[in-house]
Amino acid sequence: MGIRYTVGMDILTALHPGALFVIRAPHAARDAAALLIADLALRGPLTVLDGGNRFQAYRVAQYLRRQTTQVEAAARHMFISRAFTCYQLLALLENTPALRQPCIILDLLGGFYDDHVNEREVRRLLEACLRQVERLSQFAPVIVTLAPPVTEQRAFMIEQVCARAERVMLQEKPDQIAIQPALFAI
Repeated sequence: MGIRYTVGMDILTALHPGALFVIRAPHAARDAAALLIADLALRGPLTVLDGGNRFQAYRVAQYLRRQTTQVEAAARHMFISRAFTCYQLLALLENTPALRQPCIILDLLGGFYDDHVNEREVRRLLEACLRQVERLSQFAPVIVTLAPPVTEQRAFMIEQVCARAERVMLQEKPDQIAIQPALFAI
């Protein structure tokens, strides 16, 4: 398995063709991914494949506005596609050309957590998806975000993806928010 890091490391300096990076985090690192997408869009073209409805266009635009006045130019660098099921994700990956630009796959396993798809089919589809991810990483770095499995029976998928990664970055669960006690007990 790859080396484990925290999301706090500067991933931009570690990106290189042939690399597969995995970010494991609650909510598939939604905020960290939005910041990474904005940073990469400022550097040039990138592909964003959304497997779990995690792409936050408004958040990416906010990050871009903080760094440039050329938000529209940076936004034109992004090619964005979505898949809503594991079957659609496989088709999306198969039809995505392997380009010389970074590829971010948001919540790769989102569609695989559907309990209407049996485990045998999940294993077959995931293996096919991972072959496509490896194909995409031949010419450019690929960054994959993963959310925790919904059930323990699907936890094997996280390990299967991480086993192929050069680096696995972990984001700790956010600290619990302090709740102020009620002034008056009812």
